[in-house]
Amino acid sequence: MQKLIIKNARVVLPQGIEKTNLLIQDGKIASIGEVSSGEKRIIDAQGLMVFPGAIDGHVHFREPGPTHKENFKTGSIAAVFGGVTTIFEMPNTWPTTTDFEALEDKRAIASKTSACNYGLFFGATPTNLGEAQKVANVAGLKIFMGCSTGDLLVYKDADLEKIFSEYEGRICTHAEWEPRLNERKKEFAGQDSFDIHSKIRDVQCATEAVRRAGKLAAKYGRHLHILHLSSRAELDVIAEIKETQAYKDSGAKITCEVCPHHLFFSTDDYEKYKGLVKMNPPVRSKDDVQAMWDGLLSGEIDMVATDHAPHTMEEKTQGYWEVPSGVPAVELMLPLLLTAVASGKCTYENVADWVCHHPSQIYGLKNRGTIEIGKAADLVLVDPNKTLDVRNENQKTKCAWTPWNGQTLVGCPVMTIVNGRIVVEDRTLVEEQAGREVTFS
Repeated sequence: MQKLIIKNARVVLPQGIEKTNLLIQDGKIASIGEVSSGEKRIIDAQGLMVFPGAIDGHVHFREPGPTHKENFKTGSIAAVFGGVTTIFEMPNTWPTTTDFEALEDKRAIASKTSACNYGLFFGATPTNLGEAQKVANVAGLKIFMGCSTGDLLVYKDADLEKIFSEYEGRICTHAEWEPRLNERKKEFAGQDSFDIHSKIRDVQCATEAVRRAGKLAAKYGRHLHILHLSSRAELDVIAEIKETQAYKDSGAKITCEVCPHHLFFSTDDYEKYKGLVKMNPPVRSKDDVQAMWDGLLSGEIDMVATDHAPHTMEEKTQGYWEVPSGVPAVELMLPLLLTAVASGKCTYENVADWVCHHPSQIYGLKNRGTIEIGKAADLVLVDPNKTLDVRNENQKTKCAWTPWNGQTLVGCPVMTIVNGRIVVEDRTLVEEQAGREVTFS
């Protein structure tokens, strides 16, 4: 395997940023600091920063299923161009990942085509708990508490209670409450402006689901991870649950994530972007956008993940009721956050925590997420001053569009290394298949 030396870089280490050198050997970080040369490729990283490879804990690569939108190959290539070296793929494919055979089929697809490392979620249904308890090495059990694909919907109290009482692994929820969704759809049935999306799937729809899932996690001592949190009110509910005696006594743990679209778009953007910013849960008010930033900086929100959910431009430019929900973002998550650093919203250390260190800790990843001797050499070299002109035609995702089209971002990944192998260099793909399935604990 290729041996690499990275010299003169500002390296984001667990203890902070240091100018140092790295030796990469046998797919791992072999040395930090003084390194000998010998028969190795030397990369002079003067002026660059080295981050652990970003972890996107929430993507939809559409395979098997509607692969005209994305597949594991195209999605993983988009990921590595964005400095993402590990992704966790969601279960709402066709067929859904809700039984052992479907899980193994998806593993086979990923193992043959993925440019980045990967983990897979298993989907909960009202009837497959027994199978969920038997499958091994998954990111978590995904519960859709609001309308979704096929038989993945789980919202009845008895079904949720059974899952939380018996499933001992990580439970991850799409927290929108199905009964309220149905009520609100009827209420707004005669309207077709895009801003009604945030009224149908309102904040109360989210808080009701968060409260129900959080109480069950506290009751049974489970690790609950709330996906794509979007409002201050949800954070308040989580804080209330964490103060209950049941939560403290049971050993429960509640973590949460926010997506780039809830950090950079608000309800004010419907007029300009229309269906391009239709996603579930929807964009919120500017006050909620600020609350998401505040939550990240305070530690109330643990991590950033994209909910990368590609659809074709043709699909996204239909009328409100026909447009599918979802936004592609896996290749722009890191540049967007680096741009936030440039504008003074956060620091490079914050970014490393949100997309590297904390996702690794939350999901129990072994040997990834930090730059330390013996860890897998998943790295991204970033030029913090290089601009990235975002254009639809330059996107690597198969759907070939982005709501950030036309923006100029500051801070650009220039080299991505997966398991010690260079996969992207100078914005050029040099290896298509370097990914491995990650191991969870």
